Amino acid sequence: MKITVINGVQNKGCTFHMKDMFLDAVGKEHEAVEYHLPYNMPSFCSGCKACFYKDITACPHREYTVPIWESIKESDVIVITSPVYVLRATGQVKALLDHYASKFMVHSPDKELFFKKAVIITNSAGAGLKNVIRDIGTSLDWWGVAKRYSISQKLFETRWEKVSDKRKKSIEKQCLRITKKIEKPVKKPRLKIRLLFRIVKIMHKMLNKSFAKKGEPETADYQHWKNAGWLDGDKPWK
Repeated sequence: MKITVINGVQNKGCTFHMKDMFLDAVGKEHEAVEYHLPYNMPSFCSGCKACFYKDITACPHREYTVPIWESIKESDVIVITSPVYVLRATGQVKALLDHYASKFMVHSPDKELFFKKAVIITNSAGAGLKNVIRDIGTSLDWWGVAKRYSISQKLFETRWEKVSDKRKKSIEKQCLRITKKIEKPVKKPRLKIRLLFRIVKIMHKMLNKSFAKKGEPETADYQHWKNAGWLDGDKPWK
């Protein structure tokens, strides 16, 4: 099993230790490739829309964005970590996810993502865990990720050595439970993803029909879906 880990912070604090606990639970026999933000992706999306009109290889920050996306596509499991910063995910996580807007299901999704499993790892000194899961989960859902899980813990502490054994045990139990789930093969995405796929398919057909009446050409998104055969009844999964 290949795992791509996107660390939402560079420092080796509580989030880093939670991620290591998860990788230890998975087992060292599995390959894990790690990226650290903002070191491995220091740029904000400039809004040039090159990824929409062409693809992500046209991104002005492609030296960072393309290797990470290729790693995601080649992996079985995607792990994205982020502590709670001002009740939300870290800015560097958001900056990375912004670069992959063209990979949303409504645009030009990659078939491989419909068979991926993802794990969100987060912690807080108090509130905000659900917000981080929602921030990251939105992109995972719209990429079409088949299965999504989360490991979250209120630590009431900012230093790992001060975190209580009880809370560390809770994290360990979550890691072991999620590890068992991600070991199962994916045959098709969860219901939410299948419903989103169907809705987007209908939307593309309706929009293209409207554009055709106005004499406007097919959009790049419509062509992507058509070339994949998804508008004619095919699906990424069986």
